[in-house]
Amino acid sequence: MKKLFIFGVGGLLGYRISTLAKNKFEIYGTYNKRKPLFDFAKIEKLNILDNEKTSKILTRVNPDYVIITSALSNVDYCELHKEEAEKINVNAVKKIFELCEKLNCKLIHISSDSVFDGTKESPYVEEDIPNPLNIYGKTKLNSEKIILQNPNNLIVRASVLYGWLPHYLRNISSSSMKNNNFVQWLIENLKNNKKVNIITDENSSPILVNDFARSIIKLIEGNFKGIYHSSPPMEISRFNFSIKIANYLGYDIKLINPVTNKELGRNVNTGKNKCLNSNKISKETGFKFLNLNESIEELKKDF
Repeated sequence: MKKLFIFGVGGLLGYRISTLAKNKFEIYGTYNKRKPLFDFAKIEKLNILDNEKTSKILTRVNPDYVIITSALSNVDYCELHKEEAEKINVNAVKKIFELCEKLNCKLIHISSDSVFDGTKESPYVEEDIPNPLNIYGKTKLNSEKIILQNPNNLIVRASVLYGWLPHYLRNISSSSMKNNNFVQWLIENLKNNKKVNIITDENSSPILVNDFARSIIKLIEGNFKGIYHSSPPMEISRFNFSIKIANYLGYDIKLINPVTNKELGRNVNTGKNKCLNSNKISKETGFKFLNLNESIEELKKDF
């Protein structure tokens, strides 16, 4: 069985890839603040900026595949902490890339719609030219360039990623300075009858983390390389997405208040169109994405 090494096994995506891939690969990985209670994986604590320890761990494991799910992904935080974002999202990635080159292992990197400027009228395809508007997007684009210095490597971009992380992990603040992903935050507020302000002026293609993880595993198993977008064929505003979730789960939609990014007081430009076109992955791998109702039903089972 081949070895799969995951940076960030305690985060939303790293956790889900680990649990879904455990029967296909030997699972190894690292966590920074959130330690998952796995009995099937060999994991250890690591600050991704500790180059020496990173080198020792990777060299000892000598994996076949390495996935970087770790990142400083809080867009607003990155805008105010450029140097920190650069260190984690670019410099640490460069070090891991160099190690993977020495060990001859395939590197899989998770990227974002934020590499685009959000001005296109239709969902972005892999061939569209990136033009990031904010610090987070710029660091993700720079890390992509590093990864693709080896054309055998793989980059998978997502739009809005959501899902359910166990309470014992969620109660620990992540390295990105946020405890919950958007949907988990939304559900917990609605469940407690708290009003929420949700933006109307940004469209995306939200994907359930289970589905995203399955698509990544499919790409790894097929030894695909280059850039792939992974998202369901959907263009929806954050507000309408929230209304659909509330309706499906039986929460009061009157608690959801529509606002613009400006009204919310955000000082970072993210672009209006964050939608991704995933025809490439569907056509080349045969992967079928869940629709929104199927995704919410699977999410409901998780929590």
